[in-house]
Parts: sequence; structure tokens; C-alpha cells
Amino acid sequence: MATLLYFVKLALTGLSPAKLVERARAIIAAMTGNAVYTTPVPTLAVVTTATDAVEAADTAVLNNGGKQDYLTRDLRAQELRDLLTLLGSYVQVTSGGDPEKILSAGYPTRKPAEPVGPMGKPGDLVATANKLVGVIDLRWKSVKGRMFYEAQINDVDINVEVNWKALKNLSDNMYKVTGLESGKAYSFRVRAVGAAGPGPWSDPATEKPR
Repeated sequence: MATLLYFVKLALTGLSPAKLVERARAIIAAMTGNAVYTTPVPTLAVVTTATDAVEAADTAVLNNGGKQDYLTRDLRAQELRDLLTLLGSYVQVTSGGDPEKILSAGYPTRKPAEPVGPMGKPGDLVATANKLVGVIDLRWKSVKGRMFYEAQINDVDINVEVNWKALKNLSDNMYKVTGLESGKAYSFRVRAVGAAGPGPWSDPATEKPR
């Protein structure tokens, strides 16, 4: 009988900053000294620093924080979700799909009801200029069975493949891109990555930040 492979369940979408911190600390505790995971990527030190940053930013918001405090907290939370997504990918590969090994890392598991084949193409990618300067919000339709998304950015010619640069690996089907040059056109594309590898890139979306 073929071995049934289990998959890391990220379950990060919709978590409040406080719950995200709680989840991150549980994962850090579970992986610290875990003989299965000797070289975590990213390192537990990096994840711990990001977790502390979310906690501090959330405290600032709770203490009558202003607009900038909310933005900072959201950015720190997104950075932590991205790190936990990358760490989940490391756990998936290192565990070999063994549910006990996955659970020992502090991540829950999911067992597909049916084999997940090639990933579909993410649809309806939209890039919207945020009210804040140098920020663009990305959103697209989710792809069933994906482990995470890869996002790329291009500020030159979208028809030249080498112009596309890695942006982020993401657990959610949304992302806030910051630090962009005001008034400059940026293009973006995303693809879903599953157990069978990456799927096709989405159609690109282009926008200019304020």
C-alpha cells in the first residue's frame, strides 16, 4: 500500500496579531531542540525577532495608536506570516509528509481528500494604489490545494523574462507592497506552488503608487 503523505496546514489567514504571535511562539517552542529540524529556514532566531516585533507593534496600537501604528502592525504581521509560510515549507520538505514529524514542529496537518494535481493559474490579480505613499495592495483569487504563493515584481518591460524579480512567498492571496517609488509603474504576477510544484503565472497587473 502506498504511503499516505500529509501536508503542513498553515492556518494563518484571519488570525489576529495576538493569535499570530501565540501561534508563532508555539511553533518556535516546538522546533527548538527538535532533532528532526536541525537547520530551520528561516532560522528560529529570525522568526523570534519578527514575533517580538508584531507583539510590540500590537501593543502600540492597543495603547491608543494612530494610523502609522496600525500600518506598522499590519506590516510586521505580514512579515511574520511570510516567515511562518517559509518555515512551513521547510517543515513539509524535511518531514517527508510524516504527520507525526509535522505535528512535532507545532504545525497542524491536512490530508487531501483526493490527490492534488498541478496548480491552477491564479485569477483576477488586482494591483491598487494605497492611500499611503509608495504602497500598492495586491489581491487575487485563491488556488485550491496550494501550499503557498510566489509573487514577482517588474518595473521595466513585462515581456522580458529576466526583468521579473522575486518579491515574496506568501500564505495569503493578498499582499501590501511597500517602499515603492511614487508615480513609477510597477507590474506584478503570482503563481501557486503545491506538492507537485509551481503552476502557471497569473496575468500581470500594473499600477503606480501615490
